[in-house]
Amino acid sequence: MNMPHVSFRRWWKNGETVDLAASPPPAAPAPPAEPPWLKHLDRAGIPRTLNYPTTTLGRILDQSADRYGDVTALLYNGKRWSYRELLDQVNRAAAGFAELGVRRGDRVLLALPNCPESVICFFAVQKLGAVVVNAGPLMGQDDLRAVMAMTRPRVAVGLDLLAQGLMRAAHGSGLEHFVWVSLQFYQSVLKRVGYQMKLWQNRSTNGDGIEHRPLADLLAHSPARPPSVAPDPHKTAVLQPTGGTTGTLKLAELSHAALLANATQVSTWMACRAGQERVLTILPTFHVYGLTLGLICPILAASTIIVVTRFDAGETLDLIRRHRPTLFPLVPAACDALSDEIEKTEDFAPLEGIRLCFSGAAPLPPQTAERFQRLTGVMVVEGYGLTEAAPVTHSSLPGEPRPCCVGLPMPDTRIRVVDLDRGHRDVAPGEAGEMLVAGPQLMSGYYADHEQTERTLTKDDEGTVWLHTGDVVRYDAEGYFSIVDRKKDMIIRSGLKIYPGKVEKVLRAHKAVSDVAVVGRPDAVHTQVVVAVVVAAVKPEDPRQLEADLRAHCREHLAPYEVPAQIEFVEKLPRSALGKLLKRDLREGPIVATPVEELPSGNGNGNGNGKEVHP
Repeated sequence: MNMPHVSFRRWWKNGETVDLAASPPPAAPAPPAEPPWLKHLDRAGIPRTLNYPTTTLGRILDQSADRYGDVTALLYNGKRWSYRELLDQVNRAAAGFAELGVRRGDRVLLALPNCPESVICFFAVQKLGAVVVNAGPLMGQDDLRAVMAMTRPRVAVGLDLLAQGLMRAAHGSGLEHFVWVSLQFYQSVLKRVGYQMKLWQNRSTNGDGIEHRPLADLLAHSPARPPSVAPDPHKTAVLQPTGGTTGTLKLAELSHAALLANATQVSTWMACRAGQERVLTILPTFHVYGLTLGLICPILAASTIIVVTRFDAGETLDLIRRHRPTLFPLVPAACDALSDEIEKTEDFAPLEGIRLCFSGAAPLPPQTAERFQRLTGVMVVEGYGLTEAAPVTHSSLPGEPRPCCVGLPMPDTRIRVVDLDRGHRDVAPGEAGEMLVAGPQLMSGYYADHEQTERTLTKDDEGTVWLHTGDVVRYDAEGYFSIVDRKKDMIIRSGLKIYPGKVEKVLRAHKAVSDVAVVGRPDAVHTQVVVAVVVAAVKPEDPRQLEADLRAHCREHLAPYEVPAQIEFVEKLPRSALGKLLKRDLREGPIVATPVEELPSGNGNGNGNGKEVHP
């Protein structure tokens, strides 16, 4: 039966006739809110997403040498190496390592300070598809022994002055070859005599059954032909020691792709000009901050790297005047040391040539940045990162620093801030939470530590891998991030949460305080008590009176449960080579940082009158 066409435009509902045609269609689900920081990237002309190299670290050096072969690649103690000359030395070192048996995937431990040889060896290992274990020359014996036992490197490259320690740590590791680097040939005649005396004092027997070769000999007898190996960009390039989010020693696996992605992000952020930049590398490249900003970024942009073995404020200022670097990555301690040195100098002219100083590794106090800019005429922008992210995830915009703020996320870097209790809920702007990071710069995992990798890297339903940073942060409505504290440093007193960073900020505002660290120590009644470890600006005549003054100052600005129950005075707080506070050393009791063994000043940086910050 044919039914007449009926238009269902009206409907009877709850005793009323409803015109369906007049009813609006169901609303489409609202699109996800756009992260507020993206508009700032647009305004600054920084792309939201980037094209990343699909090659390897070794090939990046080849490309820079192909295009900018005559540009100075390295400048050290007045000596220069062009990109063509650097590539020649890298290919020779790669051939030498191959002769020693280094193959794809093998580990090569580097225990070198900043010097031309550290650059040569780093890229030589990459060209073979092998893996750099980036131990550095200042690692403690226990950690060094643990790293060598974990990675079982085939070759270890070390500084001859520090041979004894490296040889002791290698015992039982299965190491086959030592390759020794000497910096004595960069020294003046007088300093060379002192270098030889140190070598004699640190001489050791050769009865370990491991072959010993000078790097100079290896380079002299190896061909300059490039290796025929084609490494995989997604394979591990560097095993980088880190305390991670737990404070225990681990090795972050950083691939060629991750390191080059972060170098591309940072180079874009800093508007690097290919073949035109001069980068002053005082940061030790055996730390990932120095590795990325002081070595990989400059090589990617075919920049000139002014290599500094050991930072000395007076000699660094002299290097800046003579070589006019355009980019200067540093740490807050270096800012203070340079400012102190400048204030000793009459009629000091502003530093010319530097267009950007990038500060990381430790919080940048506003007074440090303001003082440095006032004295030098150079603005410092603060960034944030961690080893597991190769390392930079955030930075203030060039020319737009914000006090107590680490800035905005890098391009292609996604951020979540989740609640501290369960980590399931994304918190609102202004609320403190743990920061999670996703992006192309993340590590692959922790070497030989599946359990810690699973705790630190998680995958959501969409397949995105998130890095749990362990840092408590806040971001404002504009998308600018501030670090509140470390999640593991948070103090729980009788169930109440206390952020040490908040207490430290209040104490630093007191004129009698030069430096401070706040930690929680176990307590039978309150779970934890708040302990402030203070470095006084001037040695107090009456420590008890100063303690009372500081506690009264805290009571004016803090809740009663946040006021330190104990205040201890020390001469110096324990800090890492990059100035990062080592709170784990303070939780059982105050420990004064011991001075590190002095490195040779192969670039003329040493024995000056300026303050030194050892790498």
